[in-house]
Amino acid sequence: MTSTIAQVNVRMDRELKVRGDATLSLAGSSPVKIIRQLWECLATGGDAYKRIMEVLCPAEDAVSAVDPHERVTRSANLFWDLGASLGEDLRSFEPDPRSTSEIAEEAEWELLEEKGLA
Repeated sequence: MTSTIAQVNVRMDRELKVRGDATLSLAGSSPVKIIRQLWECLATGGDAYKRIMEVLCPAEDAVSAVDPHERVTRSANLFWDLGASLGEDLRSFEPDPRSTSEIAEEAEWELLEEKGLA
């Protein structure tokens, strides 16, 4: 029997994962939701695919031609579009002003509390 479900595994720096998970949590989302939506947009192609590829995989010469502020704007638009496709309005979302270590420490404490260890 062949399964119709596939699994995606990604290895990354632990601190990067903690920071990313914290941001997604603040936005009311999760890695699973975002990855599924990203794959749906990539599989569908069209304008959503082009916008994603411009943000995630710009050509080297195009990267140097686009100023950093424009790249941040493009990334924010992609984030908002993904949120909208999940039924979330993320336009009012603002990054957490705390340091990465503060966010990671809070996330660790929350996990310990959930498990009844804190």
